[in-house]
Amino acid sequence: MSDAHIELLLAIARENLGIETFELTGKPSADFRIVSVDDIYRALEAAYDAGLVVGHSVTRCLPEGADATNHAAEKCDAGGR
Repeated sequence: MSDAHIELLLAIARENLGIETFELTGKPSADFRIVSVDDIYRALEAAYDAGLVVGHSVTRCLPEGADATNHAAEKCDAGGR
């Protein structure tokens, strides 16, 4: 997973779940959280929405008829398509 993906997920975790890092400490009091269902819902919704945005931007950059699953890691050129 790229650093950009991890940072996006960490931003969602911070905002919705109060999680500041994904680093494990080995201490149950620090590594485990009690999280409300509502907070989990908001975090999952934010991750889903982020995936839609990223997926849309990737498919906009593909040549006509190309398969997005084989080109997901490719970058768009400056012109967008």
